[in-house]
Amino acid sequence: MSGRSLFEELRRRKVVQAAAIYGAIAWGVTEVVVTVVDQLFLPQWISTLAVIGFVVGFPVAMFLAWTFDITADGIKRTTVSSRRGKASIALSLMLLVAGTTGLFFLIRPALQLSEAQDERARTLPNSIAVLTFENAGLDPNDSYLSDGLSDELRDQLGRVKGIRISARSSSRAASEQQLDALDASTRLGVATIVEGSLRREGGMLKVSAQLIEGRSGLVLWSETYRRGPNELLLVQQAIAEAVVRHLLPNAQEMTAEPATRDPTANELLLLARYYENQVRGQQEVNVELLLEAVRLYREATEADPKSALAHSRLAGALLYMGDVDAAEAPIFKALSINPNLSEVQNTLGLFHWARGLNSEAQTAWARAVDLNPNNPDALQNYARSRWYRINYEGVNEMFRRAVELDPLNMEPYATLGSYLAIEHDPEGARELAGDVEELFDGAAAFRLIAQILDYVGDVDQAIAWTIRARDLEPDNSAHVDKLAEYYVDIGDFETGLKLAPNHLGLLFKMRRYVEMIPLAEFAMIDEPQDFLLRSILAVAYNAEGQFESSIHILTMAGLPELVFAGWRAQAEWDGLVALANAHYGTGDIETARELARFGLDFGVMKADFDWWWNVSDACMAVVLGQDDEARELLGRVLNGKRLPWNPVLKDSPCFERFKDDPVYQAALHHFDQLRADLRARLPATLVEFGVKL
Repeated sequence: MSGRSLFEELRRRKVVQAAAIYGAIAWGVTEVVVTVVDQLFLPQWISTLAVIGFVVGFPVAMFLAWTFDITADGIKRTTVSSRRGKASIALSLMLLVAGTTGLFFLIRPALQLSEAQDERARTLPNSIAVLTFENAGLDPNDSYLSDGLSDELRDQLGRVKGIRISARSSSRAASEQQLDALDASTRLGVATIVEGSLRREGGMLKVSAQLIEGRSGLVLWSETYRRGPNELLLVQQAIAEAVVRHLLPNAQEMTAEPATRDPTANELLLLARYYENQVRGQQEVNVELLLEAVRLYREATEADPKSALAHSRLAGALLYMGDVDAAEAPIFKALSINPNLSEVQNTLGLFHWARGLNSEAQTAWARAVDLNPNNPDALQNYARSRWYRINYEGVNEMFRRAVELDPLNMEPYATLGSYLAIEHDPEGARELAGDVEELFDGAAAFRLIAQILDYVGDVDQAIAWTIRARDLEPDNSAHVDKLAEYYVDIGDFETGLKLAPNHLGLLFKMRRYVEMIPLAEFAMIDEPQDFLLRSILAVAYNAEGQFESSIHILTMAGLPELVFAGWRAQAEWDGLVALANAHYGTGDIETARELARFGLDFGVMKADFDWWWNVSDACMAVVLGQDDEARELLGRVLNGKRLPWNPVLKDSPCFERFKDDPVYQAALHHFDQLRADLRARLPATLVEFGVKL
C-alpha cells in the first residue's frame, strides 16, 4: 500500500481534520490549566495529569475519527471501500500507537523536570544552607578560620526565628562533593545557599560571600570584605544581617547574637571547634587533640566570661571526653548567663543523661527543641530519650525531622533505621536502607545498610554488604569482626572463628562460657566502665551457676539503683535482667521478684515483634510465677525475624523450669529454623551481590 493511498484514506475519513481540531483543543485547554495552577498555587501534578490525559486520549480520538463519520443523518460507521482500505486501517492503528508511545517518551523528560522544579518550589523560602567557606589562601593552617566562619555563621542564622537552616554535617558534605547551587539546594532541601571564601593577605583578611537562589542559581547578594584579623566578627555579623534581610525582609529582629563579641574569645572558639570537629565521629578518639580543644575553650571562657556558648561548648567537649564532673561548672554557668539557647539546653540534657537523670535530661531536650525546632542534635537526643523510656509519642516524627534537616549525614539515618526496625516498621527500615544505598557510598554506608538489614532479620544481605565494606577497606579489622559476628549469629560457628579467633563476643554468642569468662574478666581490667561487657559476663556467670560473681560485678556497677533512677542503654536493662536471674538462681526469690516486678511493669507489651523486650519480659513473668503471661510474651517472638542472643534465650535461669513448655520450645525452634534458612540462602545472596568471603 502506497503512502499516497494511506493519505487519501485519512483525508476521506477526515482524520487529518480531527487531529488538527484535537490538537488545538488540547493546546488551549492545557494552557488554561497551567495558568490556573500557577495563579492559584495548585499542585503541579494537575498540569501533568492534563497533559497525560490528552496524550492518552489522542489515539482514542483518532480511532473514532477513522471509524465513524459525522453526517447530516447522525454518526455513522465509515465503510471500507477495498482490501487496501482494510489494510490501511490496521497500518494506521499501528502508526497511531507507535506515535503515541513516541510522544509520551518525548515529553517524559519535561514532565520529570517539572516534577523536580515543583519539588524545589515546595522548599520553604526561608530555608538556607551555609556551605563551608573555601580557604583560598596559601596556608592550610588558616582552614580553622574559613571553617569556623561558616560554622559560626550557620549557628548564628539558626538562632533566628523563622529561618530553617541545614545542619553542619550535610552542608559540609555538599561542599566536599562540590555540588553546584542547584544540586546542593535539591539535596539539602533548601531554597537558598550561602557560600564564600576566606584568604589571608599579609595582615588582612579578605572574605567574599554570596547568597544564591537554589532554584535558578542566580546570585541574590554578594559582598567582599577586607578587614583585620580581629574584625572577623564584624564580617560575620555583616553577612548574617545581609542574609536575614533577604530571607525575612519584614523581620523586626535582624539577627541573633554571635557566640561572643570578644575578638580574642572568637579566635579561640574557632580553633577549639576546629580541633573538636576533627575528633567527633571518629572510630578512635584523638585524646591529645580533644584536650587541646578543651584548653582553648577554657581560655575562651576566660577571655569572655559572659559568653554562654563558650561555657556550653567547654562543657560539651568535657562530656565527650567523659569527664562529667568537670562539665558541671561550665554548663550551669552557661545556664546562668542565657538559658534560652537551644545549644545550651541540649548540652544540659547531655549532662543530665550522663548523670543518669533521665527526666531532667528529657526536660532539657524538650526545651532545646522548643527553642529551636530545627536543631537536629536536640531532636535526636529528645527522641532517643523518649524511645528508651517507652514513650513513643512524636518519636518517629522527630527522627524523620532530623533526617530532613541533615540529609547528607548518615547518623540520623542510622538512628531512624534502628527505631523502625526494632520498634515500629521493619518494611520502612528496609526502604530506609534503600535510601542510604541511593544517597551514600563507601564502607561506612555499606556497614549502615548491613546494620539495618540485620535488625530486620536479613542477615544474609547484611553479610554481603559487610563484605563490600571489607573489600573497600581491607585493612579495617572492624569489618572482619562484624562479619564474624554475623556468621556466628546464623549458626556458622566455624566460619566465624576462622575470621576472628578467640573473639570474646563470639565465644559468648556460641555459649562457650568456659573460654569466654577469663577473657571477659581480663578485659574488665582495661575497660571497667564498659557496661555491655559487665552484662554479658553476668549472663555467662549465671549460665555457669556462678550467681554470686554475677551479683558482685553488677552491684559494683550501681545496679539496680542505676536502672531504678532511669536506664539509658540496652546494656543497663540487660544487666537488670541478669541481676534478677542471679538472685533467682541463689534462691533469693524475694529480691528476684522485686527486680522482676519493676522490669515487667516498665517493659511489658511494648514490642509486637522484636525478641528483646518479649524475651526479657517473659523471663520476668516466669520469676513472678505469671506463667500464662510468660507464654503470651514468648508467643509474640514468633512474629519477629531479628535473631536473639542464644545465651539469654537458652541459658537464663528463669527459663529452667520452662524448658519443656511447648510455647518456649516453639520459640527456640522458630529461631533455629530462621538461622538454618539464612545459612541455606547465603550462597545465592553472595552470588547475587557479586561478592566472596
